[in-house]
Amino acid sequence: MTDLSVREFGYIIQKAKNDDSSRDEFASGSLNDVIEVDEKAWDYLENYAYSSDKEHRFIRSRSYKGKKALQVVNFVGVITIPDDIYLEILPKTSEDGQDIKKTRALLVKMLCEIDELPYLESTEAELEVFEQRLPEVLINRFLNDLANVVRKGIRKDYERIEAEERFLKGRLLVSQQIRQPVSRRHLFRIAYDVFSENRAENRLIHSALIQVAKWSTSEANQKLARELRFAFHEIPISTDYKTDFGQWRNSRDMISYKPLQYWVKLILNQQSPFSIRGDSKGISFLFPMQTLFERYVTKILEKNADSYRVEKQVRSKYLSEVPKAFLLKPDIAIYKDNQVVSILDTKWKLIDQNALYDNGNEDKKANISQADMYQMFAYGHKYLAGSKGKLVLIYPKWNNFDKEKQFDLGNGLELYAFPFDLDEADNSAVNILSSCRPE
Repeated sequence: MTDLSVREFGYIIQKAKNDDSSRDEFASGSLNDVIEVDEKAWDYLENYAYSSDKEHRFIRSRSYKGKKALQVVNFVGVITIPDDIYLEILPKTSEDGQDIKKTRALLVKMLCEIDELPYLESTEAELEVFEQRLPEVLINRFLNDLANVVRKGIRKDYERIEAEERFLKGRLLVSQQIRQPVSRRHLFRIAYDVFSENRAENRLIHSALIQVAKWSTSEANQKLARELRFAFHEIPISTDYKTDFGQWRNSRDMISYKPLQYWVKLILNQQSPFSIRGDSKGISFLFPMQTLFERYVTKILEKNADSYRVEKQVRSKYLSEVPKAFLLKPDIAIYKDNQVVSILDTKWKLIDQNALYDNGNEDKKANISQADMYQMFAYGHKYLAGSKGKLVLIYPKWNNFDKEKQFDLGNGLELYAFPFDLDEADNSAVNILSSCRPE
């Protein structure tokens, strides 16, 4: 496999034909803003750029230095593409260079913290969005692939059996028979073949099935797992994963098992879904970074809430009262004694507290979008009655945004732009909750 890594909003360009040169800016394993792929991989990715599902495109057509290019957008994760390329898209947490290992570790930490996340799963022909608990999505996919195998028939193979019987069957093991003690010479040492489901692939699948049954908390997944375990109850579990994986056959009669090999490796090795890779081209996991950031911040706030109550995605106010229209849906509401004391919204954007206008004067908005401010102003008037509480816009912390910025919206309504430190998330959560304290 060739490993390529790119940051969010990075560019992919097509390698010139007959160009076998190796340039450092496209070095495998480095975290770049521009990477290069050959024609086959380019064509594969370009198909997604023109997908009819505009809302969930993770890549778009753009231009880079006068050349046609593809730009990854606000999805992070992994996609395996033709020509044995493993493409990793990592969060952009700075305008400066980023250490690939630290960035990857940060993404894994965020994924491990949350328990639900919509994500894109891409195959050769489609993009789908799932809105379930992340582990249950993976388990359900494995169980459905396994159910498909069971419907088509569990594959059998000849298994050599050596036994001591009162009758002759198969082949007599002459040398062992000669060494039989006198007291057992009425028994025959024989070897014969039986057409059995006890083969390496089925032993591994049974082991994986038992594992996901332990992991799953979904009633539907548990039910399906029990049904499938009944189909495998006569097959022993694997006692040597390495040896059995070495015996996994990919012959024509085992085509239906091919998708399971990928899942079984994932389950038995207990790898992160973020780092899936291997022979199964076109299978990938792409996470919307805005949603990941929102749910990560929410989870950390919940862990540090103490006397506060954290509610996500509140939906009780409308911009228009008559008629009821334009539902307002802030990301997070903080309650104290059943009263809303603060409304929070997360934005996965790198804002700049040191930003300047073209004329060199200070940009007092610090790159904060006017649309974001209007949105928060509406939340304040509807959820905080115009003055009874605080508004907080949460952005990721980086070199050019490391200080809280305050805005007075009038009539006692205050808004804070807060830098959330992804490396010191608990401290950031405590500071945000402290700022929400009623005065």
